[in-house]
Amino acid sequence: MKAIIYSVGTEILLGSILDTNSKFIASRLQDLGINLYKMVTVGDNPERLYKALKEANGEYDYVFVSGGLGPTEDDLTKETLVKVLGLEDEMVLDKESYEELKQYFSDEKKAMMVNEKQAIFPKSASILKNDQGTAPGCIMGDKTKYVLMPGPPNEMENMFDKEVVPRIHTDLLIKSVNCKIALLCEWRVAKTIDLSGSNPTISPYAKSTGVELRVTASAANKEDLEASLKRGLDQVRTAFGPLLLTTEDKAREEVLIDELRAKGEKISCAESITGGLVASSIVDIAGASDVLKESYITYANDIKHKLLNVSYETIEKYDVVSPEVAGEMLDGLHQATGSDLCLATTGYAHLGLAYAGVLYKGKKYIRKIKVKGDRNKVRRVVKNKLIDMSILIVREEYENYISI
Repeated sequence: MKAIIYSVGTEILLGSILDTNSKFIASRLQDLGINLYKMVTVGDNPERLYKALKEANGEYDYVFVSGGLGPTEDDLTKETLVKVLGLEDEMVLDKESYEELKQYFSDEKKAMMVNEKQAIFPKSASILKNDQGTAPGCIMGDKTKYVLMPGPPNEMENMFDKEVVPRIHTDLLIKSVNCKIALLCEWRVAKTIDLSGSNPTISPYAKSTGVELRVTASAANKEDLEASLKRGLDQVRTAFGPLLLTTEDKAREEVLIDELRAKGEKISCAESITGGLVASSIVDIAGASDVLKESYITYANDIKHKLLNVSYETIEKYDVVSPEVAGEMLDGLHQATGSDLCLATTGYAHLGLAYAGVLYKGKKYIRKIKVKGDRNKVRRVVKNKLIDMSILIVREEYENYISI
């Protein structure tokens, strides 16, 4: 099967934003066994967009388009494709999409007048729900299937995985499993395992939440599919051992919550450099209240002293960003909360230097972390490393990986 990807938006051509959508779709198509021939960016120009979409008709099995589905005048992707396919007389209001818009905008009259166009489709279109935003997607066409998706990456990615993949038709059964790997960066993950296999394929992905390996198998029947997938997962387990945190579709924080809940244990956080990011990522998960006891943002030195009893002498002697201060933060946090698992962070975001600490069952683990990147990347990496450390420590598996 042949495919082409169009990303729509003048802001991409101007270099104002990076086209991550095409990269995401391309990676998924490889897993789906669809051959990608081109990736093309088209500005918000109806004539050029019409020409591009028209040229693809009959040349490809699938045309994936992201962008241009919003409520504004320059959001013309759907309307342009309707002209390409000659479906102008089929346009109707999709009641389900319209009701979802009404609920989103609290049925506010002016908002609905502007946004109603997002719920209008040809009768023959297959509607793709968007539970991350307001613009539904759709699939149109016969021989060539045009798959229209919104431009915001979080909306497009969610729609692709939940709505598009189940509607992709190939001659093979295909199944993927995401394996979350602890502590290691992308190149070390890639170096640790053989990525040359074709069925199953094993591909590393560096996400904002940490590194994952996607194992994808394909087969003509379910029995062969599961056997191929098992070979890939066994290969990952052999290569990474306890560093494989989970093969389930859950966040790392959820893995940690499940571990603590099973043991009936509580967690507390004291954060400086991460400024509440660790606790917030835990609170994002349903069930966090079962395990999260307290959290402090101790950004200033006097607050570290006041709330956690970090001594000014230690700060003066070793610097506030030091393993010694991280250790005293852990001691003070445990004394204040009595939690089974205590986490602490201190660092300089602008220097990419931090210390992440864990206190569990009377033992302290403090890790030095150095990161290149802007302050938000530094904070995010520190949070990810600390969550990974915590899971391994609670599982009593961290001792063999302290040097990583």
